[in-house]
Amino acid sequence: MSQTSVSIPKVRFSEPKRNLPGRRGVTTLEDRFTIAFARAYLSQAPEMHRTSTCDSMAVAREVSVNGYGIADMLAVAWQSLAGEMFPTTEAFIEVARPCTRAFECKLSDWRKAMSQATRYKFFAHQAFIVLPETVCANALPYIDTFRSIRVGLWSYSKETDRIRMHYTPRPASPMSKRWHIHAVQCVASTSTQALPVSRKG
Repeated sequence: MSQTSVSIPKVRFSEPKRNLPGRRGVTTLEDRFTIAFARAYLSQAPEMHRTSTCDSMAVAREVSVNGYGIADMLAVAWQSLAGEMFPTTEAFIEVARPCTRAFECKLSDWRKAMSQATRYKFFAHQAFIVLPETVCANALPYIDTFRSIRVGLWSYSKETDRIRMHYTPRPASPMSKRWHIHAVQCVASTSTQALPVSRKG
């Protein structure tokens, strides 16, 4: 995957909003919704995941995984390791055991978003769709379906900057180890060196 299609800021749970620059060339309302959600998520993640021991996070937008779609956002969260640098992505995953969360953001077609997010479970521990609150209201009657396929359902309001977690699945091992490594590598291989992985890894 080219570095131009994935923007990787160095994101820590302290001052996260400052670490997610807007992407150049944003032209659609869905792009703007996704970026607004990303900023809100980075800011609110410590409270949303308050039982997690992870204190570091890096994100990528438009992460392409061959055969399984393009996640609007991929978040990699891990517990800091005192400045340790890993030679490969595989070594980082083995030792740090990061949690990966893939997000599909949609303004209207929540059924399509659900179908797309289902495939993200091949490379992420958790998969979510994120909808505007009014659209999410149409999906909520089907919450049992989200539970049965283990795809999270969240809503986000740009007006209030509020994220609501209607259903959050428990983390589960990605279905493909190969594509999990690839997805994390997309985050590790950018110029900002967001993850503690060597450029050669």
